[in-house]
Amino acid sequence: MMKIQEEIQFQQITEEFENEARELVLKGLEERFGFIDPSYNPDLRNIIQSYTREGAVFLVGIYNRRVVCSGAISFETPNVGRVGRMSVLKEYRRAGIAKRMIHCLESWAIQYGYQQLVLETNNEWHNAIEFYKNRGYTLSFNDGQCSHFVKDLL
Repeated sequence: MMKIQEEIQFQQITEEFENEARELVLKGLEERFGFIDPSYNPDLRNIIQSYTREGAVFLVGIYNRRVVCSGAISFETPNVGRVGRMSVLKEYRRAGIAKRMIHCLESWAIQYGYQQLVLETNNEWHNAIEFYKNRGYTLSFNDGQCSHFVKDLL
């Protein structure tokens, strides 16, 4: 798996990889929830349009000409960005790819002038919760279904 660490390329989404990125995110959601309701994911209909707004970016990790991970930042407030669409293909998990993706997203957020990032994840996704805690995200509140995290960037 070390080879992937060296060879994976992170880039902004392009038309070439949009369908593959959509499939990756939807597959990850289906794994977690057991079903997919596309109406809950309107941003995935046109990823490029959804994430080319000011203060937003959708990144993909490409390995062997294949999308193996994704992550996005969207505008929350002028000083706060929201992390979302974090997904890694099952066979590439536990290889440090998500760590690299969140680092890339945080770098983009700083370039956009965000001072803070927020995110939420389902309470049953224990691996995701630990991942974010280990990356310096602090639990700000729990609404019973989701854990909401925050991280100061500056």
